[in-house]
Amino acid sequence: MELAALQEISVQIRDMGGFLISISPQLGKYTKQIVKKNSLTFPVLADKDNAYAKKLNLDFILPEKLKEVYKTLGIDLERFNGNASWELPMAARFIIDRNGIIRHRKVNPDHTVRPEPGEIIDLMKPLM
Repeated sequence: MELAALQEISVQIRDMGGFLISISPQLGKYTKQIVKKNSLTFPVLADKDNAYAKKLNLDFILPEKLKEVYKTLGIDLERFNGNASWELPMAARFIIDRNGIIRHRKVNPDHTVRPEPGEIIDLMKPLM
């Protein structure tokens, strides 16, 4: 759902001279399915074994209770991510200017709390 919401604002971001990318720990074959299913026009990059998330200190291991909930819901991170770590990145958004400087970041350790996609447009306006 989040990627579909980002797709809705991707044209605005592009019109403002920006680039939108998403990074996921899922294996490429599953990422491709999500891109196709949601008709995404922005790249979704694969972060194998959460290597990039680890560099940013955004990774966490799911607690056993949550792991069991995921399994009950049919969410098999071992299959989707290609490893047995049951590790995910925190939901995060970064706005980086043309010089590579992070102008805004939003990270939440609670995986159920996600930044609103519409905020991105408002945060980009002063950088224009």
